[in-house]
Amino acid sequence: MKYYIQREASGYVGNCLLWWKHNDCGYTCDLSEAKVFDEDDPRFISAMESEKYRAWEKEHVDKSETLHVNHQKLNWNNSFGGGIEK
Repeated sequence: MKYYIQREASGYVGNCLLWWKHNDCGYTCDLSEAKVFDEDDPRFISAMESEKYRAWEKEHVDKSETLHVNHQKLNWNNSFGGGIEK
């Protein structure tokens, strides 16, 4: 079975879960950037010994995925409002 790992302590951004990122480069809300673990992966086994992490079945999570907009990828010059005239 395949798994994603969520960091429990700071495991949310808004209503999005934070997943262990590829290449151990932190955490991400984007499933396309999340690391997928096998049960026999030593990092998976080690993480499951810690109360800081929770494993989720990949198939279950993939069915719950939804699209959201990452504001860091937006060019704010393409917006208006907030008291600023067009």
